[in-house]
Amino acid sequence: MVYSRLGTCLATVCLAVGLCFVSHETLAAPAVTTTAPQAVAPGGQTDIKLRGSELVGAAQLWTSFSGKAALSPDVKDNGKNAAEVTWRLNVPAEIPVGIHGLRVAGPTGVSSLKLLMVDDLPSVAQVAGNTAIDKAQELALPMAVDGAVANLSRNYYRIKVEAGQKLSIEAVARRLGSALDPLVRLLDAKGRELIYSDDEPGLRGDARLHYTFAEAGDYLIEVRDIRYQGGAGHFYRLRVGDFPSLSSPYPLGVTRGSVAKVSFVGQDADGVGEVEVRAPSEANVNWVNVAARRGDGKSSGFAMLRVEDAKVAVEAEPNNELAKATRVELGNSVNGRIDASGDVDHFVFAAKKGQKYRFNAVTRRQGVPTSAYFRLLKSDGGQVAAKEDFGVGDAFFDYTFPDDGDYTLAVEELHRRGGAAFAYRIEAQPIIPTFDLSATADTVNIGAGSTAMITVNVARRGYNGPIQVAATNLPAGVASNPTVIGPGMKSVVLTISSGAEIAPGTFVSVTIVGRGKNGEEDFEVVAGTEEAQKAQFSALPWGPQNLDGNVAVAVSPKPQIRLRPEVGEVTFGQSLSATLKVIVDRDAGFDEAVTLAVTPEAAKGGLPGNVTAAVTPIAKGMNEAVVTFTATDKAPLGDFTAVLTGTIKQGKVTVVQTVPGVTLRLQAPMALTLVPAGDKLNVGTELKAKVTVERNPALKGEVELTFQNLPKGVTVAAAKIPADSNETEVTLVAAADAVKGAIANLSVKAEVTVGKVKVSAVSPNVKLTVE
Repeated sequence: MVYSRLGTCLATVCLAVGLCFVSHETLAAPAVTTTAPQAVAPGGQTDIKLRGSELVGAAQLWTSFSGKAALSPDVKDNGKNAAEVTWRLNVPAEIPVGIHGLRVAGPTGVSSLKLLMVDDLPSVAQVAGNTAIDKAQELALPMAVDGAVANLSRNYYRIKVEAGQKLSIEAVARRLGSALDPLVRLLDAKGRELIYSDDEPGLRGDARLHYTFAEAGDYLIEVRDIRYQGGAGHFYRLRVGDFPSLSSPYPLGVTRGSVAKVSFVGQDADGVGEVEVRAPSEANVNWVNVAARRGDGKSSGFAMLRVEDAKVAVEAEPNNELAKATRVELGNSVNGRIDASGDVDHFVFAAKKGQKYRFNAVTRRQGVPTSAYFRLLKSDGGQVAAKEDFGVGDAFFDYTFPDDGDYTLAVEELHRRGGAAFAYRIEAQPIIPTFDLSATADTVNIGAGSTAMITVNVARRGYNGPIQVAATNLPAGVASNPTVIGPGMKSVVLTISSGAEIAPGTFVSVTIVGRGKNGEEDFEVVAGTEEAQKAQFSALPWGPQNLDGNVAVAVSPKPQIRLRPEVGEVTFGQSLSATLKVIVDRDAGFDEAVTLAVTPEAAKGGLPGNVTAAVTPIAKGMNEAVVTFTATDKAPLGDFTAVLTGTIKQGKVTVVQTVPGVTLRLQAPMALTLVPAGDKLNVGTELKAKVTVERNPALKGEVELTFQNLPKGVTVAAAKIPADSNETEVTLVAAADAVKGAIANLSVKAEVTVGKVKVSAVSPNVKLTVE
């Protein structure tokens, strides 16, 4: 058994500093559509052919494991063909069988993530024409074959086995990002079905079976799409060997930095022993690949192991009754197995009044078929909370403990199934105000001297404050522009700018993080990319956990126009406006008008609510234009980020560029303070007071002052603060018959006329005693 982690940090953005424009002459970023083979061997050297586009000059091959790559010297003109390039990849022996990733980078940018396997089964390519039983392709076992199913077609493979021989057969398709929804059938030599597999639970839609042959002879394997669809995107890797059919390690998680022993569960995990795992200590490594063979096996099954900060607790049987519950600590990661139909596991723990926890069941996301149903019970067995599996998402519930004492977690299988494969992991995490971030793409290509953008979505969990978003670990010359998700916003556009001096082909890795603050405590959340990967990989139900957060890497030539704001932030507020100058730097010959637009448009979250932007184009031959931001009296206060894009059409060439993000600082129109020369005023005398206004930079005009709550018999002459001043002195006059006594609510109100609207502010109350 071996394990590994992602070569870069878990949520690593491979920053691609590349060209961002479209035209018939576009220097597009590299793209990888297929690899041949679809797997590389651990401890060996493999020549892997990448097919796609824009592969001329490919300079670097990145893998999620620590493989060493160089262009294969055995291919003539290698690196000069836009449609394919061949790399010679050396994979360390300790890299486990499993799903990994690669990218290729060159002078025009970096490719999106492409999935491939590390596999200890030898590879062979599908032979064309194996679409009928009499044309079945013969396989020498053990073997893995890389193929693709055509539309309305099937592929057939012929194998020869000995009597009593046991084989595992699986189609790795959905797990590699294929559109194929595989159905695998095992047939006898006459084409009669012996067993089939479709949508094996926990395999993300892939098929897997194992079979012991009673008689020696020839047998057939049929592979097709369950819907009879097909094409180049319906590829697969058919594995045939003695590997165990593993669902997950057990327990499903290990504590970060610990040394732990794990076994394996699955429909056919017999003969796989317990192994020792040294869990990584790095805070940003949350998943590792694990793989195992049977004692005398020649090929490996594989699974994913969670690396977590919590202590890991494992059920101790018998715990089917409340009185025999396994004692754990609240906050432990609880692991167990539903060994048989009707099995109910119980875990008891102590809780304190007022503690708030979320209980989350992890099953199919990690490869096990369990549909969890779990309940929280009081010490007398009374149920206080429950949740059942509801499909793709993990089942969870939140609970606030009303009293000190023991509580019990009861876990069972929703459909009353059971067996060796039906494991589960229950996370118990304290509920604190926080948020989750997800990036919407896996590639950020930035032209040298220009700016590119990536949208970051936020799911708030009790945290309503501002979130500072940034790409960290950037190299010199590449900068993450200040970006903030303001109050009420569900997403933000993060912009990253490259200096003009950055050489094409630069290849770096960065991390996208969001920073918040709870009271005096700062905290940080790393952005994931699972949603983007799921969409990219043919709507996978769950992305590959070990690649979550991987986005893109490279530098390419500068675009024909570059846009920049004159300043990085503008301040205005309710009922106020502010302007921003946008400047374009043009290459010779690109003098047409540049159309500017807020991105995304305001109605789709490009601006905070009740804020608009009046945008005019940069005229032909000109180099700047002014954008006016206006807020209504209902606009929220706080910091927000706005991003604009500019488009130029010069002949047949269209160039689209991004303006670095600008901070919109929405503040109150003004703040007022009243400072009397003293807190006592004798009847028949006067008292000086200073009134100071702190203006929003966007607020111009004369300030009219009105005193509020003056004691009876105390007056102040009409007062104003001129437009070019921020303070004035006034005199409080107490008549001889002024009412004596103390007040605590003396204040002054300020009003400024802005167009047809009056904005106002009131000073904090002060105390005054009339004697």
